[in-house]
Amino acid sequence: METKKPFGVDLEEQLAKYKTKIEEARREARGKGPDYFDRWTGELEHMLDTYDKARYKLTLLRKGGGDALAELREGFESALSDLKAALTRAKNKF
Repeated sequence: METKKPFGVDLEEQLAKYKTKIEEARREARGKGPDYFDRWTGELEHMLDTYDKARYKLTLLRKGGGDALAELREGFESALSDLKAALTRAKNKF
């Protein structure tokens, strides 16, 4: 019999992958020199803020119940989508 993962584990794994990508982008920007890094600091900070919002919404989603669950899930999915878009934009610029 297949064991079922607790709610949110897959979402947590997705977030962890995005956090890794953000850190990789930060290292890459630093590796290109201080001028380059300074230009992209704002974009990197935006990605980290978006990541933090997605983590917060996942926490709420796990704690929520009933009617709030659908609304919270939508908010989390939106935050995750924003994070993915921010990473894609940043990677295209690097």
